[in-house]
Amino acid sequence: MSPVLFAVFMDVLIVRVRKCGVGCKLVDGFYGCLFYADDILLLSPSIKVVRLMLVICEQFALEFIVKFNASKSVAIGVGPCFNAKCAPSLTLCGTELKFVSIVKYLGVHMIAARVFKVSVEHIKVKFYRVFNYVYSRAKAANSEIIIVELMKAYCLPFLSYASEAVSLSRSNVQILNKCISRAVCKTFGISDSKLVQTMHEAVGLQDITILIERHRERFVDKLIANDEYRDILLCSSCL
Repeated sequence: MSPVLFAVFMDVLIVRVRKCGVGCKLVDGFYGCLFYADDILLLSPSIKVVRLMLVICEQFALEFIVKFNASKSVAIGVGPCFNAKCAPSLTLCGTELKFVSIVKYLGVHMIAARVFKVSVEHIKVKFYRVFNYVYSRAKAANSEIIIVELMKAYCLPFLSYASEAVSLSRSNVQILNKCISRAVCKTFGISDSKLVQTMHEAVGLQDITILIERHRERFVDKLIANDEYRDILLCSSCL
């Protein structure tokens, strides 16, 4: 019951932020305050609005005896002025919030830049860590196909993580494809690029863009099967 009770308890804060009339909006929907478990993300079009939202959070904390971990709270800028200095600084419960170049939210690493960008370096690290473990355990079987199948089952899911929610840049796609290629090189002991591509096709390892597209299709299929989502689509089509 704890996740449900927490959601009910914190709903008061979401309602207050929404009613103040500030924060990011999409059409008529309010997206300025995102919650998942105990991770809170405030989205604002300006520094001035962020300050107002933080004041609401502080008032909520005092009234409902909630203690926000201000030492672990940070700010990040996205847009033409993403690297501009903020004066006065942003504060939460008396603690100044640091502006960082990269922030992690629900496993997605977002980068401070002129446009919205994400980093996949942590995904690359996880892929290699798991693949090296699989390779060290499976090489005794003396079967490259077993290693490839284990890689498909345990390593490739890392590369498509959160791809239904964010769009990857061309450079990010190249980084993820390089992960697969290096794994093939190590598995089969080859280095020639043409031979690596041939081996990709032979063992059924497709380009990461195809894997991501299939991942998104499965996600959309689940949404369409949801009655509430169908109702939303129906309402949107009637507007």
